[in-house]
Amino acid sequence: MSKVGCDHCGGRFEAQRLPLCPTCLVASWLATKNFVRPKHDPRLLPLAWEGYRSVLSPNLVASPRPHLEFAAQSGTWYRDLHFEMFVHMTHAPLGLHPGSGIPEGKTSPEHSLDSLLIAEANSQTEAHAFAVSRAQFEAQVRAGEFGPLAAGRVPECDDLRGPARGRCAEHALP
Repeated sequence: MSKVGCDHCGGRFEAQRLPLCPTCLVASWLATKNFVRPKHDPRLLPLAWEGYRSVLSPNLVASPRPHLEFAAQSGTWYRDLHFEMFVHMTHAPLGLHPGSGIPEGKTSPEHSLDSLLIAEANSQTEAHAFAVSRAQFEAQVRAGEFGPLAAGRVPECDDLRGPARGRCAEHALP
């Protein structure tokens, strides 16, 4: 594994698994104003919504840091090929289900969801979290809706290319 140093915080991370510094990523997610959108906020229940939706667990919303630290270290990056954005998927952060699903027209959760998805995960202003079903997400990956990040463009380097970049963290242009 190739460990690289973060130019921003000085932390070290495995660039073959993690295209961005997990410490900086968590800080960015925590600083994002609408990281928990009203649609996914359990504090607003009971609340009916048009269409199916998920709500995050109250524990994750009240104490997000440990969940997001786990996610940043162990989650997987994908490119959403339909919406042209980068997403970050983590199955059962901290061994817990991060949320529940609410069917259309209902006001409270009816089933648990086992994974955390962070859409626009590399954005400092638009990143937002919601709960998903791992099985359903994996079916979407198999159907080609999401694709894995590619390796960097430097010969003999297997590190993951950073979101919206042509190179990995180690070989990024200054």
